[in-house]
Amino acid sequence: MNQQHHKPAATRARLILPMAAAVAAALSACGGGGGGGSAESAVAYTAGAVYQVGTTTYDANLPAEPTLPTDAQVCATLEASNNLVRRPDGSLPPEADPSKAGVGVAADAAVINPDQARIQAALDACGAAVEAEVGAKIAAADASATASQKAAAKPNVNIAGVSGEELAKPAYKASKFAVRLVVNSKGPGNGFISGPLTLPSGVTLWIDKGATLYATRDAKAYSPNAAGPYCANTAVSATKAGSSSNCSPLIGGNNLVNAAVMGDGAIDSRGYAEIVTTDKLYPIMKVDQTCSNTYAAYAKGQQAADNTPCDDGGTFVNSKSSVRNMTWWDLAYLGNMVQNGTTGYGSQSNFRMMVFNYAKNLTLYRITLNNSANFHVVPSGVDGLTVWGVKVQTPSLAAFANPAGNGNPLYTGEVFTEDNVKNTDAFDPGSSSKAISDYLGTGSSTKSAAKMSFDGYLKNFVFAYNYVSTGDDDMAFKGSQNPSPAGSGLPGIDGNRDVRSDRKYGMVVAHNHIYYGHGISVGSETNAGVTNIEVYDNAFSDSEEGLRIKSDYARGGEVSNVHYKNICVKDALNALLFTPYYSTKALPAAGPLFPNFHDITMENVRIQGKSAVKLQGFQANTGGFGNPQYPLGMTMTNVVADAPDSIALTTSDANLTIKGVNLPLIANADNRNLINGVPTKAVDPSKVVDCSRAYVDFPAIGSSNFFGSTWDSRK
Repeated sequence: MNQQHHKPAATRARLILPMAAAVAAALSACGGGGGGGSAESAVAYTAGAVYQVGTTTYDANLPAEPTLPTDAQVCATLEASNNLVRRPDGSLPPEADPSKAGVGVAADAAVINPDQARIQAALDACGAAVEAEVGAKIAAADASATASQKAAAKPNVNIAGVSGEELAKPAYKASKFAVRLVVNSKGPGNGFISGPLTLPSGVTLWIDKGATLYATRDAKAYSPNAAGPYCANTAVSATKAGSSSNCSPLIGGNNLVNAAVMGDGAIDSRGYAEIVTTDKLYPIMKVDQTCSNTYAAYAKGQQAADNTPCDDGGTFVNSKSSVRNMTWWDLAYLGNMVQNGTTGYGSQSNFRMMVFNYAKNLTLYRITLNNSANFHVVPSGVDGLTVWGVKVQTPSLAAFANPAGNGNPLYTGEVFTEDNVKNTDAFDPGSSSKAISDYLGTGSSTKSAAKMSFDGYLKNFVFAYNYVSTGDDDMAFKGSQNPSPAGSGLPGIDGNRDVRSDRKYGMVVAHNHIYYGHGISVGSETNAGVTNIEVYDNAFSDSEEGLRIKSDYARGGEVSNVHYKNICVKDALNALLFTPYYSTKALPAAGPLFPNFHDITMENVRIQGKSAVKLQGFQANTGGFGNPQYPLGMTMTNVVADAPDSIALTTSDANLTIKGVNLPLIANADNRNLINGVPTKAVDPSKVVDCSRAYVDFPAIGSSNFFGSTWDSRK
């Protein structure tokens, strides 16, 4: 999330050193090499050929690439209606799902949400067939493993049941397990419109090439209960903010084994789309911030009178307002950037694209994800999470060209940009809050015959070969929940936990291309602890951030053993951003949670173009709490800028060991840094890492590229 990620101007002014002056101060006395040694001794080039970022196609340290199902493995194939034809810009035309939006007007469910029932029915039938074929085998394997683990009686380890590694074997997979969405075989139809779908255990939702699954614009579909919680608002009372948890996700699933969403098609949540409702009494906010009804009246089946105060974050009921309804991104901007900044309670109740809780072997493969109303993918407590070859582009060109949804920009008059489609994180993997023993979800309303154990940890996570551009975090480890037994001292996310035999690392982010967004992050929630993560061979082009660890003393914790290697960053606002001062959120009742980042390594990191670098630890006695210093502990080897004079540097409370670094890192009483090693201008960036092929255009998917056929055409 990005609600407040910059320190006040006065603080920035105190810490940022103009690069040219700092270089002169740091290097003038030693001729560019540093005191106590030659220029060459301060450089540490890697032996052999220089690593070329962004070109690796095979990595022996990773498990095998996932595969699409075969035709014989398909439970059901659903064809798109010829009424829904995707335009070249990625949007649906106005006639695809028209509705008369306004106070007291109900949209036709058959038009606004035509495909949810038939897709869910196919998924449920496939889930039931999978359960009938392999459910007993899975249950028996879990019972045997659980009995063995209980007999071992390890007090500080959760009961995990059968491992995801064991369940990946063919014996636990059904002969037919995929529901396939395809273009119409007899016409131009290539779109589906659906409300929330439940992915059953063992089932793959396969969206075929050329097909797009669009989210319905019906707010009622994401908030089906008249008594609430309610979706599509910025507040649910005068003192309580809205929340995405009030909304059902477009695709969700709990307690899953061997489930997947894949294919060469796309999912578009249409965050840009004007919200409508199939229930004329359901409260909708207008762009003038009036509302169509109140939740209090809606719960009683009534229409509130004009001028009644809204309870959805709007002003007052106005049945005569002729302005358009809010879009999902309008709500996000209003809640986060306006109401949260003035009242402290605003936040959007927008649906997320995918939410998965507790799984063993969950795969996203080759699918394209666009324009989520909130976070795109939120998986928690997954053993064996693979995100491979996925493309995320938000906002896409469809956001600018869809009169059926929003022929206008934001309600503020701004054009959509990466900075105003708020909280559209691409991937936020994390652990769950506790271990559970529960039934597999075999359908939208059915369960397996026997319970299974899930230990709640995020384990064996691979994020590889993806292309990501979004308005918030591109990929962020969320260390907010910890299923560990109390007092065990175990972190919530640990890459060394139960690493499978088919890979070298348990938590790896490799071979990705990152564009707009906040880069590859840890945090801001780190209170449960995050450790042992490998991040290598990633390229960042025009991103807001590149490599980032962020937290604050409202949600801080320990982050350690995060290793970055072979990284190219071009034209990022902040190439490196490590800060324990991410926001000024209210402290928890129990007191501050201090961020502590240490044992971080960087090797062969190259920064190109104008950018900023922020390396901060947590200062002693911050906020008057009498806390000790928690310095940023980092080893930097061959971390260089092509034009070091164009880098703005912020450092404080950092213990750094450096070699082959041309950033002007300085230790003095004001910044409380300890520097082991010396900066040098003798380092040659071209011998550190090869970025000549690191930056590529976002892959074309039809004509979904942002503003044209190539990524850089937007400049």
